[in-house]
Amino acid sequence: MNTTRPVLAIMLLISSSALSVTAAPMTSTMPKPVATNNNVETLTLPEPSNPEAIPLNQPVELPPVDASILSSANIQSKSVTPQQIQITPGINALIPIAVGHLNRLVTPFDNPVVTTTSQATTSTKGKIVYVATTDETPVTLYITAGDNQDIALSLTLIPKRIPAREIHLSLDKNTYQVLNKLQQQANTTGKPLDREQDYITTLKKLFRELGLQKTPAGFSLREPGLDETMHCQQDRIQIRTGQLLEGTDMLILIGVARNTGPGTIEFNERSCVNNQDEVLAVTAWPKVVLGPGEATEVYVARRHTPDTFTTLRPSLLDRSTP
Repeated sequence: MNTTRPVLAIMLLISSSALSVTAAPMTSTMPKPVATNNNVETLTLPEPSNPEAIPLNQPVELPPVDASILSSANIQSKSVTPQQIQITPGINALIPIAVGHLNRLVTPFDNPVVTTTSQATTSTKGKIVYVATTDETPVTLYITAGDNQDIALSLTLIPKRIPAREIHLSLDKNTYQVLNKLQQQANTTGKPLDREQDYITTLKKLFRELGLQKTPAGFSLREPGLDETMHCQQDRIQIRTGQLLEGTDMLILIGVARNTGPGTIEFNERSCVNNQDEVLAVTAWPKVVLGPGEATEVYVARRHTPDTFTTLRPSLLDRSTP
């Protein structure tokens, strides 16, 4: 009976000690065991922290924000209105535009022409130049008044993430005066001169094809009529008309010029020009200087007369009935 009591006491002490260890909170430093009068080791619990020791107004540190993001946000918060910019020819102007949107540049030119090596998309309608870009790469371009290079606007467009923009480009008073003179000259003399140059180029092409023994497109080859002959007034030059090419508004007479004199003669194309035949152009092929008995082909381009355009149309009605 006496032997069992100490065993039970030891078991209870061990259980009590285990409960004390489990109830202790986890800390960075283990508590030191303390000896009691009953020769049992116990653990002292740490005192709870004082909540009043924590500062209530402790400053909060925020992560830094890039300045470009803040500036972009400030720009987007404002409404974008049309902007007036005075451009000085020869000085490059930096202009912000919208990336991913269509931008509208109002120029002072009647027919602006854009020259650029940028990948941005550009188009013109009247005085307006439309520019669109898909990235933030700067767009450098020159805008001129048609093909005239005397006045050129040098622009560097800076794409930004802003709404689409409309920008009015203007010039100073002196430059406006020069521009008005250039545009008036282009309207009064530029277009007729261009048409005349194109007409001369067409005639040269026709004569070249004739020299290569080709029938030009739009012409039909036929025998010349009695009144469809070339008249070249030059001494010791014999002229014979042999072919005729008929086009929509032009006749080309093809003949042979032969030197009938004893010496060398230079064929004069001007001798085949007269006001009655309405001659447009004359040329000789393959040579102009002819020795005794030598010959060359002559091409004379004439304008159609009004009677040539008129042809009779057979009636669908029976003419025997009134």
